Amino acid sequence: MSYLSSANNQYGGTYVSPEDLPDTKSAFVSQLNESIKLWQSHKIKVVWIKIPTNRAELLPQVYKAGFVNHHCGIDFMMLTLGLEEGTLIPPFANHTIGVGGLVVNDKNELLTIREKAHVKTYPNNWKFPGGMLDPYEHFEQGVKREVLEETGISTEFQNVIGFRHHHQGQFTTSNIYAVCRLKPLSSEIVIQESEIADAKWFPVDEYLADEKIGKYNQFILKSALKYPGLKSVNLPSYMSSDNDYEVFMS
Repeated sequence: MSYLSSANNQYGGTYVSPEDLPDTKSAFVSQLNESIKLWQSHKIKVVWIKIPTNRAELLPQVYKAGFVNHHCGIDFMMLTLGLEEGTLIPPFANHTIGVGGLVVNDKNELLTIREKAHVKTYPNNWKFPGGMLDPYEHFEQGVKREVLEETGISTEFQNVIGFRHHHQGQFTTSNIYAVCRLKPLSSEIVIQESEIADAKWFPVDEYLADEKIGKYNQFILKSALKYPGLKSVNLPSYMSSDNDYEVFMS
């Protein structure tokens, strides 16, 4: 009698990787059924199995065994099977992360944009340039990239001013939006014509006095003018064995 190879985790679950899948569908079905019995006898709470797209013929068999979709990528589907009633299976990522660049020059002018998608419906929506972080991209990298892409303005990261959190993000996710203060290193605006209708340096006093401007943007600008924000901190090397995190402190 043969079983699927799997690796147990500290939460009472076990994981079957693509490398552990047998070569044929018939062998997979046989091993899966026997493995479920084995996992149950060993008090395994949750089974995780990753099916690559080039083995998609196995999916009907996995569904038949009671597995449900958890998340997917371009080249795989991750599925789970709860073997104990009431077992908590953590959800997949349910937030998107956006960044906005608050850029004020030495003339006390704010860098602003109007997006093509909104210029007709919200003609007065002069907002901070920004967008979504790429996978594994830090705030500092992402906000400088977005500002440069949308306006052609090179910047230096200074600090995080504040966050907004709402539950009407893309693809039914929640969204966290971080506004970061940036120092401009150039002044000539070159817009990203595919997405941006126009951009300009907006005098700060006029921006704050304009009743048609979004109240959140005005509020966060006032906060930036009054408070220093959270600075990026480099922690001692003993805090982590790698460099895959950012820390912000006052």
